[in-house]
Amino acid sequence: MFDNIESVTYIIGVATVTIIAVLNPFGNLPLFIAMTEQVPVRLRQKLFRNILWVAFLIVLLFLFSGSFIMQYLFRVSLDSLRVAGGLVIGVMSLKNLLFSQTQQDFSNYKDLEFSELLKHSVIPMAFPMLVGPGTLSTVIIIAEESNMLIATGAVITAFVFLLILFYFSAMIEKILGHLVLYVLSRISLIFIIAVGIQMIIAGLQGIGVIKIP
Repeated sequence: MFDNIESVTYIIGVATVTIIAVLNPFGNLPLFIAMTEQVPVRLRQKLFRNILWVAFLIVLLFLFSGSFIMQYLFRVSLDSLRVAGGLVIGVMSLKNLLFSQTQQDFSNYKDLEFSELLKHSVIPMAFPMLVGPGTLSTVIIIAEESNMLIATGAVITAFVFLLILFYFSAMIEKILGHLVLYVLSRISLIFIIAVGIQMIIAGLQGIGVIKIP
């Protein structure tokens, strides 16, 4: 019994780390802070909570409906999804790693009411910056490889981690500074590229294109 619990806990842990890696919080946190630099800390925390809730609901919605869409609407196999998801994750991460993102002016955020601020920031902060195609394909693959319960547990655990991280964003920024957060984001991108490559290899192996002894 305990061995089974430990096994499930381990699988959820691995799935959680994978989801966190693809969500790339250390890469998105500096961007989110920059976008809300002129916003008071309390309002920023409230905004981040709402952004995370929206992102969480998007992931859950896709988690519970993604398999149906994949199998019955588009009629694609899990291995095809692995290859496609791996390509998306790899290409987007490589692009962000090699090319710096264009700086935009978000100073007008400080003059907005919270409802307007949320409306202007849900897109792109919740989707596609935090939750993108790579995240959505990853949670479906986890659900198909393990089961829905493990995938749901991993998603919840990952977003609890993000909630804590983003709640203390101001403190983390002060302690670590922009440079350390930037370095962490670069390191995270390398791991995300590795996840994408692993997904592609597993998909190609499942399709029968390559064989690994």
